[in-house]
Amino acid sequence: MKKLFFAALLPALAFGDCASLMSKYDAPEPSSKTMKQLERWVNQKVSDANDASTLKECLVSRAADNPNQVSVAGK
Repeated sequence: MKKLFFAALLPALAFGDCASLMSKYDAPEPSSKTMKQLERWVNQKVSDANDASTLKECLVSRAADNPNQVSVAGK
């Protein structure tokens, strides 16, 4: 039961960390940038390797051209 609770809580922790990293580094809005633009931005602006990998994953998951992103017709 404890494992299930932790597994359910994990995505919430990841997005909380993402928001704090985005504000810490003043990251651009990911929905208006391509994945390649976001990767270049992280490589240029973030020097801490742990922060960089976490922030890159988070930003790319919300990128405008991400094929895994859920899209709504007419949006």
